[in-house]
Amino acid sequence: MSSNTFNGLEILKIAILMEEEGRSFYTNGAKYTTGKIKDFLLAAAGQEFLHKEQFTKLYNDLSSKKDVDYDYLFDAEVTSYLKALIEDKVFDKKEPSEDAFKDLKSAIEYAVKSEKLTVEVYTKMYKGIAEGEVKEVLFKLIDEEKAHIDYFTKLLNEIDND
Repeated sequence: MSSNTFNGLEILKIAILMEEEGRSFYTNGAKYTTGKIKDFLLAAAGQEFLHKEQFTKLYNDLSSKKDVDYDYLFDAEVTSYLKALIEDKVFDKKEPSEDAFKDLKSAIEYAVKSEKLTVEVYTKMYKGIAEGEVKEVLFKLIDEEKAHIDYFTKLLNEIDND
């Protein structure tokens, strides 16, 4: 396998890390907010945790099948695209500070950008899979991440109109 692609297990590992990152961002944000926003952030953190669990289960199921070639999960074009995207954007973005949510507007803008990136990554993964359990899980997670984007976008519009 060439070094500019990932195999299926590596991609699932990346998804697990992305969910962990999202969860800690929302958990931190909840410390600095109240009311509906705090409730949403805690719910979003909970969803990210469940997403991580789903990816971890898929990872464990796949890695226990010793004689399986994981490359079949994602074609080379998808994996090289993801590798570039992930190196450029996903883990290269500067970490939001602990008190990111003290400035609510910029925190929400960051959250929208993060969620859009997650949707982009998962959509690319989804398109690169023929069928099976991984595809089903991704379909559901993409919907949930899109719901986060909608919520944050609505919140931004409310802030802008205040």
